Amino acid sequence: MTDLLEGVVTRVEGMLSQVLVRDGRTIRCALRGVVKDLRTRTANPVAVGDRVQVEAREDGTGVIGGIHSRRTKLSRPSAHRGHEQVLVANVDRLLVVTSHARPGFQPRLVDRFLIAAAKGGLEALLCVNKLDLPAPEGLEEVLEVYRRLGHRVLRTSAATGEGLDGFAEALRGVTTVLAGPSGAGKSSLLNRLQPGLALSTAEVSEATGKGRHTTTAVSLLPLVGGGFVVDSPGIRELGLWRVEPTEVASLFGELAVHVARCRFSNGCSHRQEPGCAVREAVEAGEVSPVRYASYCAIYEEAEAERVARVYAEASEAGTRRRARTGSERKGPRGRQRPGERRTGRRDVDEGLDALDGAEDSAR
Repeated sequence: MTDLLEGVVTRVEGMLSQVLVRDGRTIRCALRGVVKDLRTRTANPVAVGDRVQVEAREDGTGVIGGIHSRRTKLSRPSAHRGHEQVLVANVDRLLVVTSHARPGFQPRLVDRFLIAAAKGGLEALLCVNKLDLPAPEGLEEVLEVYRRLGHRVLRTSAATGEGLDGFAEALRGVTTVLAGPSGAGKSSLLNRLQPGLALSTAEVSEATGKGRHTTTAVSLLPLVGGGFVVDSPGIRELGLWRVEPTEVASLFGELAVHVARCRFSNGCSHRQEPGCAVREAVEAGEVSPVRYASYCAIYEEAEAERVARVYAEASEAGTRRRARTGSERKGPRGRQRPGERRTGRRDVDEGLDALDGAEDSAR
C-alpha cells in the first residue's frame, strides 16, 4: 500500500515535478491522469508553489494525485490561445526586480507585473538594482508614483552589497517570487544574500543591452533566515491573463479619482474622448505621462484580446451549429443531397451574426 503525503511543488520540468514533502524529502513525481486532464483549462496543470497530494512509491518516486485550491497565483496567457499559464502559486509577495541600467528601468513591464499581482492576490514590491550605475533621467519621479500607490521600493546593488539588508528583510518569513527582465540581477541578489544557492548569472549583452536568460526554470528555494523565494526566468514581455478593457483603469490606482468624475462614466476608454477627466488630468500634470502611456498600451492589448476571444468563441459556436445542421440535412445514407452546400464551408452571414451577438453580450 502506498503512502499519501502532503507536499509543495518546488520545480516543474515538463510533466515531471519535484515535490518537497513534510518529512524533508524531495520526491520526483509524475502526474495522475485526472490531474493531466486539467490541461483542458490551463496550459500547466501543476505550478511551482502548488500544495499537492503525493502517492509515494517504493522506488522513491511518486505520483501527484491531487492539487489543493490555490490561495494566490501569478499567471499569463500561454502560447496556446485561450489557456492560462500559471507561473507560480501560493506565494505571498511579488518582488519586481529591475535596474538603473543594462537593462534600463522598464515602467511598462513593471506596470504589467503590478496588474498581474493585483489580479492574482499578491502583494507587490519593487526593487531597483544596480545602484552602482547611473540612474536614468526621470526615474525618481516614476518611483515616487509607485510609493504613493503603496508599493514599497527597494534600492540595491548586487555588485557592492548596498541595500542588501532591506532586501533580506523584505524576503524574511514569507514566500516571495522574484520576477523581472533578464539581466536585472535577480539571481545575483539572491547569490549575494545566500551564497549557497549558487544560481547561474551572466553579463548583459553588449550588442543589445538586454540580459541573457540564465535561470531556465522556476524554482522554490528555502532561505536561511526563514521563508522561501521563487527565482524565475527573465521576462521581456508579460501578457496579462483575462484583463477586460473596462477594468484596466481601476488597476491604475491614481486614475481612480479621475475616472469617478469622468463625464462618460464606464463607456469611456480614457484615450481619445473629448472632455475626458482622465485625459484632462494628464494634460494638467496630475497623472504621470509615463503611467498614462502604459495604461493606453495595456487597454489596447486588452481590447484586442477581448475581440479575439469573442471571435474565437463565436467561431467555435458556429462550427458546432453547422455540424448539427449538416447531420440533419444529410440523406438516409448520410450523403449530401443535390444542390446542398458542404457543411464544412463557413457560412459567412451566420458567422457574422454569431460574432455580433457574442460581442453584444460581452459588453
